[in-house]
Formats: sequence, C-alpha cells, structure tokens
Amino acid sequence: MKEEQTDNTPAAVDHKKKMEELQEEMHAKIRSAKKKKGLLIVHTGNGKGKTTAAFGMLARMLAHKKKCAVIQFIK
Repeated sequence: MKEEQTDNTPAAVDHKKKMEELQEEMHAKIRSAKKKKGLLIVHTGNGKGKTTAAFGMLARMLAHKKKCAVIQFIK
C-alpha cells in the first residue's frame, strides 16, 4: 500500500496554499466560460503517421459523442 508523504515545512505549506488559490482561480474562470469554441487540428509534415493520428483522434472524439469532420487535401 502506498503511503502519502506529507511535508509540513513552512515553505511547503505556503506553496500548497498558493497552489490551492491558483486552482480556485482557474476553476472560477472555467465555470464562467460560456462561449463554446470549435477546434481545428492540422497534421502536416513528411513521413508517416499523420493519417493514423487524425483518424485515431476522430475515433476518440466520436466515442465522446462530439461532432467531427475530416478534410483531406491531396496533391
């Protein structure tokens, strides 16, 4: 069983408090975000793996019931 290590030094306590404040600030920003945005991902470059990466990402997003599209430009 893994034991949780705790560091109760003043520096560690200060750091933990600052991180909790930053987390709360970030959570507040996320809660207040109302505008939904789309995402465009472009796979470029020489070599292999671009199509595999694109269709793998497509499969994951479809599994999460997200709207998806694939556009492929061929020279």
